[in-house]
Amino acid sequence: MNTRSSGAVIPHVRQRILDAALEEFYTAGFHAATMRTIAKRAGCSAANVYNHFDNKDELLVEILRAASDEQFTATRNALRKAGAAPAEQWTAAVVAHSLYTARNQRACLVANTELRYLDEVDRKRVVGSRDAQEHLFVAIAEAGVAGGDFDVPHVHQAVTAVLTMCAGIALWYRPDGPLSAQAVADSYGVYALNLVGYRPA
Repeated sequence: MNTRSSGAVIPHVRQRILDAALEEFYTAGFHAATMRTIAKRAGCSAANVYNHFDNKDELLVEILRAASDEQFTATRNALRKAGAAPAEQWTAAVVAHSLYTARNQRACLVANTELRYLDEVDRKRVVGSRDAQEHLFVAIAEAGVAGGDFDVPHVHQAVTAVLTMCAGIALWYRPDGPLSAQAVADSYGVYALNLVGYRPA
């Protein structure tokens, strides 16, 4: 095998391992998952998994970092396309956040349930995008309150409530259900406006 073909295969194997790890963490939980069961799901040897990742903690960190970064990027991209009014920014952020959750249920559910198994150093590697996204929501809500568009006494508490509400989509949403992911996200955008006491002029 030449170097060029090897370079094409390695990323494919690495992604297959990550996908298998996500499935294993989702179905069995991080605590019960092993590198051997992940390797079996990925269709490769445990030695091959260790060629790419030192342990399952490293696998979980990469999965959670990717999910957080992607969700944050989706939210920022939606905000760039939205109007400048706080209500439009708020709705765009909530819809994008909710839509990502509905379309990436397993990654979001694992992120919300398995993060507790990481040590403090690894947790810090993961929560950066989460914190940045929360700050983004807080800034929008505070702008809405300052401009008189929103009427909510505790902005941080309201943001926590909205993000928790959005995270819950991963628990119940079904792609084959009566509502599309977009319909659910749009509904949550309305709910979130109500939660911050939006009063249209």
